[in-house]
Amino acid sequence: MSITRRDLLALGTMLPGFAALAHATPPRRTRTASLPHDPDPDDEASWEAIARQFVINGVHLNTGTYGSCPIPVLEATIHHLRAFERMIGQEHPDLAALRNSLERLLGAWPSSVATVRNTTEGMSIVAAGIELGRGDEVLTTTHEHVGGLCPWELHSARHGSVVRKFDPPLDPANDDEIVKAWLGNITPRTRVLSISHVLFSTGMIQPVARLVREARERGIISVIDGAHPPGMLKIDLQAIDADYYATSPHKWLMAPKGTGLLVVRPDRVEKTWPLIGSGDWAAKGHARFEHVGTSNESLVAGLRAAIEFHEAIGSEAIEQRCRYLATMLFEMLGRVDGVALVSPRSAAHRSAMVSFRKQGTTAEELQGRLGRERIRTRRIAEYGYEYLRLSTGIHVLPAQLRRTVELIAS
Repeated sequence: MSITRRDLLALGTMLPGFAALAHATPPRRTRTASLPHDPDPDDEASWEAIARQFVINGVHLNTGTYGSCPIPVLEATIHHLRAFERMIGQEHPDLAALRNSLERLLGAWPSSVATVRNTTEGMSIVAAGIELGRGDEVLTTTHEHVGGLCPWELHSARHGSVVRKFDPPLDPANDDEIVKAWLGNITPRTRVLSISHVLFSTGMIQPVARLVREARERGIISVIDGAHPPGMLKIDLQAIDADYYATSPHKWLMAPKGTGLLVVRPDRVEKTWPLIGSGDWAAKGHARFEHVGTSNESLVAGLRAAIEFHEAIGSEAIEQRCRYLATMLFEMLGRVDGVALVSPRSAAHRSAMVSFRKQGTTAEELQGRLGRERIRTRRIAEYGYEYLRLSTGIHVLPAQLRRTVELIAS
């Protein structure tokens, strides 16, 4: 079923945001089967065809906050929403197929992936569900998103655990430098390493597999805030082998907002209390964490469509394209007078997010200037950092980056 403008106008009276979509000029519809597969990172004709699958009205450089759902994901979500509301002959997502595709995409263990609402909920399940006592320490950095930090702060305020933070190296020469910084801050009271796979502030990639191994050798639980990698980086969670990995596919996987995932290492499932008591609270697998009563299955239908869209293009091709654009952006910004880049110089540690400051202005002023040109960005105001962060999703084109940099330079 395809979305018609009449559908969108009708939904616009019920759902915020759909009215604007109804009046937007619709891009050419293309089924996932006809998407370019495994294009080279500089194959602009293929990436322009992919970009036409989005309804973005301007330039979206903030996938790190919200991914834009492509047309097939919108169609799947809206189709299910309408079909379900018939009440008679309702349609339900194929949850077994969804679970298989999630395990394949993430490299996760069988029955280890729970669908939740976002990374924050996943991190909260872990913080509330493991046994930590008064004085037990959670080690993390000074560059954590509130969704990964606040669950531990809540536990500390309620139960007396201790959250310890350190300044990570932001421009590391190699992985050893990052690992050394983490290990140098472990104490005899450290019970948890809470690690951002990709720092939300600068886009720096941390060597999570090495950090997990170091933690396990010391009897320390590893919890990964993986909000960004799925959909941006090709990952293998069994190889990373963390005890817990929480993520938000509404970002780089471009699934509907309100879809999140928590992956629990099989030997940790029954040792972790669920956050909400419902029918499966004592289950031995993923249902223990995801059965929360009535929820919106239409979002799950959209999540499956997002995976199909992603796989039609190819995980490796998507990672190469996003990082290719980020390097292009990094180099262009580096030639602008007054710009101080805070993302890593090493391409190995740089993801698809580039952060910077500009002399003579503020991140807030720059964001406003670009916003007036219909360019959406992210101001990193947390902790007083005042960076401007630009994300290079698969719908971004080089000409859009050049225009953005020209505006920043001016």
